[in-house]
Amino acid sequence: MAIQNEHRLRELLQIPPDAWIPEDDRPEYWDETFMRLGRGYGFEPEAGEYPVNHGQLVLDLARLVAPLLDGARFTQVLPGEPDPEGEEHAPPEDADQQGSGTDNRYTLRLRHGGRRYSVTFHDFSGFFNINALLALLNAALEPTGTPMRFFGFGDVVVVGPLRGVQQAMREGFIPGFSGAGLFEDWELEEIDAWSESGDTPESLVRQLEKGRRRVRAVFVV
Repeated sequence: MAIQNEHRLRELLQIPPDAWIPEDDRPEYWDETFMRLGRGYGFEPEAGEYPVNHGQLVLDLARLVAPLLDGARFTQVLPGEPDPEGEEHAPPEDADQQGSGTDNRYTLRLRHGGRRYSVTFHDFSGFFNINALLALLNAALEPTGTPMRFFGFGDVVVVGPLRGVQQAMREGFIPGFSGAGLFEDWELEEIDAWSESGDTPESLVRQLEKGRRRVRAVFVV
């Protein structure tokens, strides 16, 4: 095993004992351990284009919790595009009203289990809005009854039960995270993004709460 007491980490992340895990005796960073265990995903925050297409990232993340979100369908309305579903969105309680037109408005939707989940935000950067993606995926996971949730740690996404991931932080499996984020405070005010890096066990709770407030869920046929 590449880390000490890997069995304990598997227990915290609720990995079934009979799950196949590739063995690797080489030293590895904490995020590489989570990725090897199938409970982590590293990504490049900058998409390199505007508007940003979130489709592939959603698919990659959904595979981490397979088969829970199998069959889910993701769609997005990119900045400047008309919304074919014509949903009207009330401004989020923490949204900045400046520049709130369609030129920088995204709407991401996920259909699964007879429900449609959607989140709208304004962003003029070339970065993925990982906060929105995780909120959307977590909203779709909630009705399945699983304790698994997605948590953001900078450019790494971790999957596991809230209490398990919190304890993994306390026991040092996830080192102290600076929570620096990708933007300065003034930039966050401009792009209508909510930010909560997983720098403490308590901040993970805030991640979930902020995401839950921003996602709309409706029943669909």
